[in-house]
Amino acid sequence: MPRARLCITLAAAALALGGCGAQQDSADPEFEGAEAEVEQVVEDLQSAAQQGDAEELCSLILAPALVGELAAGGSQCADEMEKAVGDVNDFDLEVTGVTISGTGARAQVRQGEDGRTAVFELARDGEGWRVTSLAG
Repeated sequence: MPRARLCITLAAAALALGGCGAQQDSADPEFEGAEAEVEQVVEDLQSAAQQGDAEELCSLILAPALVGELAAGGSQCADEMEKAVGDVNDFDLEVTGVTISGTGARAQVRQGEDGRTAVFELARDGEGWRVTSLAG
């Protein structure tokens, strides 16, 4: 993926991450099994972003292929993620739906109660689920 396109993708993800504090309201679905695992990855992404922990984002949350795309663009994943999350003060992601298909998953994610929505794509690897795409 060209660096400019990847930066736009990360910027779209950062826009989807704006808000204040994670909350789940009673109208949201209760996830179980693999769907709950996917939801947990989104929560982990939110937590790492809140803490500005770009290393955790790159080593534990993003898929190795996505990290490799950043490196192919001439940049380090941690540097790009620091830029992406550094522009956003708070993070409030709410998973409103999860679709599992084999070793792939799509999480519908909303910013707060009435915010923008995005689809995060994930893939299962030997260590659990990893984010492969942060699409706006």
